Amino acid sequence: MALLVVTAVLLWLRFPDFFAHTNTRFIEPWGDGYKTYDAIFYHVDHDTTLSHFAGMNYPYGEQVVPGDCQPLFSNTLKILKSLGLDVTPYGVGILHVFLLVSLLLCAVFLYLIFTRLGLPPWYSLLVAIGLAFFSPQINRMLSHFGLAHPEVLPLVFYLLLRWHEKPHWRWSLALGGVVWAYALLHFYFFAILAFAIVGWVGVRWLARRDWAATPGYLGHGLLMLGLPLAFFYAWMIYPDPVTDRNPVPWGFFNYRSRLSGVFTDMSQPHWQWINDHLVPVHVPDFEAKAYVGLVAMAFLLFCFSLLLRSRLRTWPLAPTTEREKYLHYLLLSGIAISLFAYGLPFILPYGKALLPYTGPIQQFRSIGRFAWVFFYAANITAFYYLYQWSQVAVLPWRRWALLLLPLGVLTFESYHFNTSCPIDLDEVENWVPGERFTDRGIDYSRFQACLPIPYFNIGSDNFWWEATGWISQKPFTLSMQTGLPLTAAMLTRTSLSQTLNQLQLVTEPYRMPRIFADYPNDKPLLLFWDNVRVHEFGEQFIHLNQHANLLYENDWLHLYELPLASFALRLQDQVRAVQAQMDTLAVRPGGWRSTDTLTDWLYQPFDQYPTPDAYFGAGQLTSDMSGRTRLLDTVWQSSYTGEVTVSFWQFLHSDRSARTAITWVEYDAETGAELFRQERISRLVATVFDDRGWALMAFSLPRQQANSRIELSIRNDDQKEGPLLLDEVLIRPAGSTVARRTPEGWWWNNRWYPTNLWAAPTVMPNEQ
Repeated sequence: MALLVVTAVLLWLRFPDFFAHTNTRFIEPWGDGYKTYDAIFYHVDHDTTLSHFAGMNYPYGEQVVPGDCQPLFSNTLKILKSLGLDVTPYGVGILHVFLLVSLLLCAVFLYLIFTRLGLPPWYSLLVAIGLAFFSPQINRMLSHFGLAHPEVLPLVFYLLLRWHEKPHWRWSLALGGVVWAYALLHFYFFAILAFAIVGWVGVRWLARRDWAATPGYLGHGLLMLGLPLAFFYAWMIYPDPVTDRNPVPWGFFNYRSRLSGVFTDMSQPHWQWINDHLVPVHVPDFEAKAYVGLVAMAFLLFCFSLLLRSRLRTWPLAPTTEREKYLHYLLLSGIAISLFAYGLPFILPYGKALLPYTGPIQQFRSIGRFAWVFFYAANITAFYYLYQWSQVAVLPWRRWALLLLPLGVLTFESYHFNTSCPIDLDEVENWVPGERFTDRGIDYSRFQACLPIPYFNIGSDNFWWEATGWISQKPFTLSMQTGLPLTAAMLTRTSLSQTLNQLQLVTEPYRMPRIFADYPNDKPLLLFWDNVRVHEFGEQFIHLNQHANLLYENDWLHLYELPLASFALRLQDQVRAVQAQMDTLAVRPGGWRSTDTLTDWLYQPFDQYPTPDAYFGAGQLTSDMSGRTRLLDTVWQSSYTGEVTVSFWQFLHSDRSARTAITWVEYDAETGAELFRQERISRLVATVFDDRGWALMAFSLPRQQANSRIELSIRNDDQKEGPLLLDEVLIRPAGSTVARRTPEGWWWNNRWYPTNLWAAPTVMPNEQ
């Protein structure tokens, strides 16, 4: 009871907003955090099934686990609602209380571990509370709410302790239930807990040489991990209709742990002092932070020094009891898992070549999170042995030093760790009565989805169109309040083909959007227009509100009715503009036309590599997936200097093709001296999307010298599914036009308008 009371008081002191405004304000009103609110409460209020989240990536949606709906939480509220107990008006507050209770449970299970190990209640209470408030997972409350459950690893370690005392099936089944439940909060927990369980049990099996008991270990493992894996395979993986998710997301070698993240922390005054007065302290990425604290670090250094003194012959913590054997297995498995969190062995020379052979391990974007296992393993072991050593100390001052000094250091560091990162609740204006989107006088049932502009799409690991400004909050609020799904996405491992369809919808009118064939009806879209930020993107999105009907406006927000037929009208406008300008261009040899007779350009159609699948013309360039491939390497005999526009078509419906690096180098044609070099990435310069998976790469840069040699090359070290396909390179003076007419249509600044677009339909194909 004392543990519960003290922890509750500390929670009230640490998170006062959660007690005063828990149901009316939000932890993070922008970005990932606010997106999580949307995923949870859209699913609770508006989804029709327990398995599918329809609130983003319309019309496709996503399965609730990768959709970040935290189905253990959201489906509980959803089921209660279906049974007549509707607590959703208090859902935000319940979520916040859920997070605070997780901290309380963390202290509880740490206390149970320490007392089970034979430590006195008063000592166990102080250490348990200190470590709970020191947990690196507290920072996840800023945005990744599903990961902000520090109780899960202490709970697993407690159950492993009980299983160690008596390997009964009920403890194995309990561990399986924990893995299942917490994977339903965030699927990363499945991987983290699997590593923690397999690591500890594996070390125990090796240390005890339980070869004859191997079948028994496997049977318990089936309950611990096999059953939850079977559930997720049957419910989430096997029925998944998406076949083009990225199997190797970006981040494995970037979001890994670092020694500076585990053994230093700039939130602590002593590390700040070291940084300011002694040596610079490296500040790692957020994902790399899992600071174990001075106590655990000093303990580990002491043990390591003893190990070195014995010349690696004697383990300094030789276990004498079954409890200490449990800690022995815990520390060794924690160290082994921390090595993986650092990226070993994959960060070693030639180690990267091993990653493709690791199966699902290569799907982990943020392996730094596995260092959380080491945090608990190191601290549980350290405080156990410090207490034991204090009891055998001969001198009283040593006894009290081993008891009180570590507790004081833990309290000091825990305090500064918490105060350095305030986690407050913020008010969101559109939840105030009178300011809600449902107070705008708009009948939202007339629309099938909301299209936010500036558009954002994150999750395919091929494109990162990030949400910035108001657009990272307001459309989510509208979606939660009205039930309108968003065409935008902030998801995980989304389909590449679905992403390409979404991007074609919002980019330059070029073909009728392929995604319309997947829409369930012909209702208009609600165009959510950030009238301030949209202008930061130049002309990229301006065309979208043409032929749209303004429904509401204030200083920053415009809401439009966007009929699906408007896409055909805008395409017609584009084609007519090309048609009208064609006759104004100067006629050039070979059927070409240009802005004037002085316009120079470089053009490479790759017709010398014939293939029936070329984007345009008779051929295309097929490049290897690694190594540098030249698209162009020639002397441009032109006196033009200044901005040039470089464009070419690339097939992007191949996983990681959009990560292709494009390199432009200009040389002095006579001396070979390099004049200028610049690199771009395909995903950042894709401006026009065809309906066949092709996209136009286009960017501008300065030409330095007349008659220089131009080299345009590409390289893609990430692509694994096939060759890079490229076609139609055009380099022209920026602002100029290069065109030509053929019997099949018109070629205009590297765009191709076939004659059947001249009469583009004004209604959708499924209406005809």
